[in-house]
This record gives sequence, structure tokens and C-alpha cells, in this order.
Amino acid sequence: MQYINSTLVLFSLALSTKVSAQDMPLSQILLPGEKWELAVDGIGFADAPTADDKGNFYFSDMRSEQGLFRLSPDGKKHPFLKGATGISGMKFGPDGQLYACRARFKELVKIDTRTSEMTTLAKDVRPNDLVVTHKGHIYFTETPKQQVTFINPSTGEVKAADNGITAPNGICLSPDQGTLAVSDFRGKHCWTLRVEADALLKFKQPYMTMRRKPDPDAKRDILPAFKPSCRGDGMITDAYGRYYVATELGVQYFDPTGRISGVIPGPHGIKGMTSVTFAGPQLEYMYITCFDKIYRMKTKTRGVLYQKGPQSYPPKRNN
Repeated sequence: MQYINSTLVLFSLALSTKVSAQDMPLSQILLPGEKWELAVDGIGFADAPTADDKGNFYFSDMRSEQGLFRLSPDGKKHPFLKGATGISGMKFGPDGQLYACRARFKELVKIDTRTSEMTTLAKDVRPNDLVVTHKGHIYFTETPKQQVTFINPSTGEVKAADNGITAPNGICLSPDQGTLAVSDFRGKHCWTLRVEADALLKFKQPYMTMRRKPDPDAKRDILPAFKPSCRGDGMITDAYGRYYVATELGVQYFDPTGRISGVIPGPHGIKGMTSVTFAGPQLEYMYITCFDKIYRMKTKTRGVLYQKGPQSYPPKRNN
């Protein structure tokens, strides 16, 4: 018993030290006086937000024949890669090319950003969202199949990497690219899996518990009843290892240990929120796609570009 108690004390001390160092209130994310500002209006259905290393923000209008658009750092909207339609998730790879999910066409594609040439990497798949590692490996969610799928574009290998999440949707990597996180659109958890050197996924666990709305139809009891899910959608990490998830309550964010730190409500009157990412000259702007509109807000933190390679966190501060 003495050994067990000593172990528990040591574990508690270690945990409390780590947790106190990782506590992240809203004041450490948001700048005083900053609010959501409208970045783009009049969109059919906005999704697939991503960024490059020049400060540009990209998104898909899934109901537009143009398909993809780019917002330059000065906030101006430009058509980008006409004809790349029906894209629900996209990321730049280490080769500078764009990789995208086209569930409507049952394919995952690579798009040459110079010529707009589109190459199919996988057929007969239902990709929702994806992430590309610094090695060029791709993990993407197939929501109807309850599956995370792996592709190695260099070899053409396509295989199931994980099964069993109720409705895998958003997907992202930790800054060091050692952890893969997946949101569950019909559940209450965001799951994490360890990315091994051979690209296999191991040590799956329900790492983050998302807040949910009260269930008005549930039978009243002593404790309140909540809806089974909060519609966890697109997700991203920042340079400090925090996770951000677009949900029906707003952007829920978690510290690197998986504890929820807060919820950033979306602008008043939006129809919903589909995804979140960071863009801008220093990746300091948080962007959210909200059906027919896109908003942004300057923050104290900054995002991560996976195509730049693994990054240790928290980042070193410049003196």
C-alpha cells in the first residue's frame, strides 16, 4: 500500500506540474478587442480551408463551378484552379502540390498548382477530409465507412489505417507529426492515434471530450442530459500543440493533454460552422468556414504548416 500511495503521489505531482504549464485560458489565445470579421460573403457552401507559406488562405465553394478560391494577405479574393469542384478537404504537400478530397466523384486527387492538372490518386473512395505529412503520406477520413484510410502516393499503396470511429470527419496532426487526431461528427470524442515510423497508427484513444448542447427531448433527471454529439467537424492544431475543432457550439479548443480549455463562439447569426484553420503572414489569423460566409480573427497564437516538416512545441520565443 505504501508503494502504491507513493506512486500515486509522484504521478499526481508530475501531472499537476504538466497540467499547470499547459492551462490555456481564452486570454492566452484571443487578443483584447479583436472580434470576428467577415472575410468572404456570398458563397454557396464554404469548406476545405487551408494555407500556404506566403500568407494566403484557400477555400472551396462546393456549389460553385469555379471551385477553389484564394484570399491574399490583403484580404482580396482571387479565383484559384478553376474546375476543381466538389472539394471538401485539401492540404498542400511537401512537394508544393495540392491534395484534395472529392467525395462526390469518389476520388482523392493531386492538383498541380501551376498547370491545374488533376491526377487521381485513389478511386472508389469517399474522402471527407485529409492531412498530408512531411513524408508525403496521406491520411483521410471516409465518414460513411467509419474509416481512416492511408495512401502512399509514391508507391500507390492504399489501405485502411483505422476503423470504428462512428463518423470520422476532421483530421489533423500534432506539430511534431507524431499524433493523428480525428473528430467524430456523431460522437462526443476526438480520437488520437500514434503515428509510427512505418506510418502505422497505434494506441488509439478517445483523447478529447467535446462539449455538447443540452438535449431538450431527454427525460429530466438530477443531472442534465446532453445530445449524443456536437457535430465535430474540421480541426487543426497550432504551434503550441493545442487542438481546435469546429462544432455546433463554436470552435472548441483543447490543450496538448486533451483537456478542453474553452469554446470560442462563432459570429451571431451564422448557419453553422464546417471547419477552422490558421492563415496569414504569421499564421496568426483564425479562419472559420460558415456555410455561405467565411470569418477571421487575429489571435495571439499561430498555426502550423505540416508541409514544412515536424516542429517541436511549444515554439521558442524570440527575445
